[in-house]
Amino acid sequence: MSSDRHAPEHMAQSINTMPKEATPIKPERRYKRGYDTQHLSADIRATLKDAEACKPWARIREATLTIASIPAVAALTVAGILALFNANISVPIQFGASIFTYFVACVAIARQLRGLEIMVHDASHLTWVRSKPKLNHFLADLFVGAPVLSSVKEYWKSHRIHHGQYGSHKDPCLQRFTDMGVNDIDLSTHWKIARAVVAWLPSYNAAYYREIGSQSAYQWTLFITWHFCVLVAPLAALLTLGLGFELKVGMALALFGWVIFWVLPAMVFLPVIRSIAETEEHDYEAGDTEFETTFTNDGWLHRLLIHPKNDAYHVIHHLFPNIPEAEHHWVHDLLMEHDERYSNALRRGKLLNVQ
Repeated sequence: MSSDRHAPEHMAQSINTMPKEATPIKPERRYKRGYDTQHLSADIRATLKDAEACKPWARIREATLTIASIPAVAALTVAGILALFNANISVPIQFGASIFTYFVACVAIARQLRGLEIMVHDASHLTWVRSKPKLNHFLADLFVGAPVLSSVKEYWKSHRIHHGQYGSHKDPCLQRFTDMGVNDIDLSTHWKIARAVVAWLPSYNAAYYREIGSQSAYQWTLFITWHFCVLVAPLAALLTLGLGFELKVGMALALFGWVIFWVLPAMVFLPVIRSIAETEEHDYEAGDTEFETTFTNDGWLHRLLIHPKNDAYHVIHHLFPNIPEAEHHWVHDLLMEHDERYSNALRRGKLLNVQ
């Protein structure tokens, strides 16, 4: 039922992010899928098939709202900080509250940026316009790829190997886990998770952007052009024409706002959320099949921050990769009710199962 038609048996070689001295911890052959839908009723199978329907206008609307939320958060943050400095409170409290307000804003913005990255991943499975891949890629690149220095085509080059060679030494996700030493790290407390993230973040972040092709001049050109046209130039125009700033001052303030409310959250906060999210998706040592080693992570903190676009239901994605992630929550509920085998799949209610 609904196997990924983008994932043939033999895929191109992925970028090897493993140290030369490291040895693969899994064999050449991919894990078996370990799940089918033959035990489900015809009605449930038909419902799952219907869930694969593409809804491009819904995806465009979702992407637009996600992008618009970022300058909205920035504007509210600036207004809040100005209100604090106009309030009749001590200067240390003003500065402390302002720093905390900015920190919360950065976390919220990074969460939305992660949502855009997830939508790039979703579009790489042709979930926007399945019948017209070029249109699928164009729309997704325009609305979600360019803003986060990504592209559907480049993302799919490595991601198809994750699906097509899952669990083998060619799997880029497994390679990244091996490079990070996830299986050898104690993640039993929130403090230990924080220490681990700080330790693995530089190499992890470099490997991630290298895998998705973000180092290309073409990708950087799209990124800079998109941000100038969509964010910087309109803000500069607002400051200049609407608020009366000189052009140079308006442009400088617009660039400054872009850096502190997009670039810094993307560089500092987003990689933390992304690395935790991807670490939670699989435990390759938990079993011998794709089904047995993939997690659902649907605790309140997962849904609020770490997995903002239904990517919490990663088991659904691997079993039915043609189903758009916007549908994952209700598909998960459907199978929890009608499929005992699915209801016993790996699942976390807390961040990395920390007690």
